[in-house]
Amino acid sequence: MTKLTLGLVDSIMVDELSPLVIDDYLESTGHFLMRGTRSRKPYLVNDKGLVLKEYDILNEGPDGVGANGAIGYGFLDQDRWVAQGIFNGYHIFDMKGKKVKLLEPIQLDIYAMSIYSYRTFFRSFTKSGKGIIIGQEQNLFDPKTIEKDKIQTPEYYEKVKTVFAYAVENGQLDLLETYPEEWTPRKMGDFVGQSQPIVAYHRHLHEMAILPAIGNQLFIYDFSKAYPELKKVVELSHRFLPEGLPERGQEVEGYSDYPNFTYVRYVGERLLVEFKTKIPVDLITQLRSKSEQYYNLPEFKEALEAFAKPYYMVVDNGEQIGVLDGLPVHGALDFADENGFIYVNDNLEPEVEREYNIFYKLNFNELD
Repeated sequence: MTKLTLGLVDSIMVDELSPLVIDDYLESTGHFLMRGTRSRKPYLVNDKGLVLKEYDILNEGPDGVGANGAIGYGFLDQDRWVAQGIFNGYHIFDMKGKKVKLLEPIQLDIYAMSIYSYRTFFRSFTKSGKGIIIGQEQNLFDPKTIEKDKIQTPEYYEKVKTVFAYAVENGQLDLLETYPEEWTPRKMGDFVGQSQPIVAYHRHLHEMAILPAIGNQLFIYDFSKAYPELKKVVELSHRFLPEGLPERGQEVEGYSDYPNFTYVRYVGERLLVEFKTKIPVDLITQLRSKSEQYYNLPEFKEALEAFAKPYYMVVDNGEQIGVLDGLPVHGALDFADENGFIYVNDNLEPEVEREYNIFYKLNFNELD
């Protein structure tokens, strides 16, 4: 595999004390929707780093999403944006911060909950003049509806659908194929856990990518029509990504060191896939023998630094074209846009303490 490298194009400084992450970017306006990681407050920021609007929506008022805030934010078009409330639906706002619509919650109940610093669970856009929200919601099915003896069998992948398309105008909810028939664990009848997929969507190509967390396959769909049509299955490879599936019985007290996919995003018309390696099982076993709260041990933190590392693969035109080992600047992969730029966040764990936010803007050297 060709080793690709990134070059620093620019840096964006946002004069805000609270640590921020990028939830969305609208190429047509050059505006970001950023989120305070502690406050969960949304900010409208231009591509020079100027805060245009700090939205006051973390309240129970008519233009609020509730005091608990939202999981993530995304542009619907140039005039509207979306906030995914915590368990209370999708709130549609205009650019002044006035709520114009509330879409009802889609989860059946709260069976599980995950929140990530750099990931949102949906992508909002407008197609043929109609607003659509596409995403993944792990509470779209009731675990009790699957017979107990089948909850950990391949039948799980046939029954469970947690990827969705939600129409903004009429509230129609469509459940989409979540674990494709060509996904190896489903095809081979091998259960590898829930393996909740990650979803990416290209607003202008109307193309969707689904990446199950386990395995080595990326699924690309044409979504220009009413429903997605699978057009490409990409076989991913990396020297630190096992070719086979995790073997049953290799876990230790529920822990497996099999690497999981953690991110997929369009960079221009290409796709950037991230996976992370883990601390080996035997080392975790040693740490657990020292303390029940092994995660507080200095040795655990040293092991994280030594073994838990992100690696990247790049897909272009339905084929993997190379790998990317690490980032050239300090920070974590935060966002990528359809103009072909990647944004690295140095705010949550900054190299140097400061009273403002920095986002490094990068692109691929070999692909210019």
